Amino acid sequence: MRNRITVKDLYNFKGKKKLACLLIKNIEEAKAADKVGFEMLATGAAGKYTNPDGHPSFEELVKMRNAAPKAFMHYGAPDTLYPTTDDAKRLGFKILEHGLDMLYCHNRYDMIHELYKEGIPCLGHVGLAPSRRTWTGGFKAVGKTAEDAMMVYDQCLRIQDAGGVAIEMECVPYKVAEAITKKVKPIVMSMGSGSGCDVEYLFGCDILLSTSGHVPRHSKSYRNFLKEFERLQKEREDAFQEFYDDVQSGAFPEKKHIVEIKEKELDNFLNNLEKR
Repeated sequence: MRNRITVKDLYNFKGKKKLACLLIKNIEEAKAADKVGFEMLATGAAGKYTNPDGHPSFEELVKMRNAAPKAFMHYGAPDTLYPTTDDAKRLGFKILEHGLDMLYCHNRYDMIHELYKEGIPCLGHVGLAPSRRTWTGGFKAVGKTAEDAMMVYDQCLRIQDAGGVAIEMECVPYKVAEAITKKVKPIVMSMGSGSGCDVEYLFGCDILLSTSGHVPRHSKSYRNFLKEFERLQKEREDAFQEFYDDVQSGAFPEKKHIVEIKEKELDNFLNNLEKR
């Protein structure tokens, strides 16, 4: 049986073992990831007002944690769930109590440091941060000039100095990402930043192609669940149609689908029914 991954394990793995992280959205994905043996798993949460990415409820998330008990699992809550440091502390303690291991904090350095002092592991984010993409000009790579690459490194150092355990590095040139990974203490998770980081990180829904819309360039689809969903929907419609037609024609129910009564008991019942 595998031991549960800890923060210390992550630090011990750095530079020695390549890890894989998967964002999961349901208990079926959690069970599959646990069977494979992913060292790290990610989860998301609905915002206070919207849930465009179809993230699970917290109750479902707890079930997912229990279905994959050994992986180091972080909680990717949007800013609206923890707008202040006190909110973040409450949320951090809540997820730890329910068995999760780390809170996603973008690059909110002061908050990461305050949570670090409370013993709550945090994940920072550099490069392309989709929820903050207006500051980088949309869905674009970050760090393609020497100046921008140094900015990414400086952000990593601030996360490190704040006590961050890990850094998600999204859409940064792979040679820049590799060089920074070797220079910093936190575990660096590559989201489209090449193979030189400590962890390769993808979304399960992209791997399975289980949602419609754009699949990021840095991702790879290994299956096409959308086609399977379409096939299942057609099978569903056909099955319902066949049942409806059988009802109309009298083909359903058959003898095996009904309950019999002995003739004597039926006669007694019918006689008594007539007297009512």
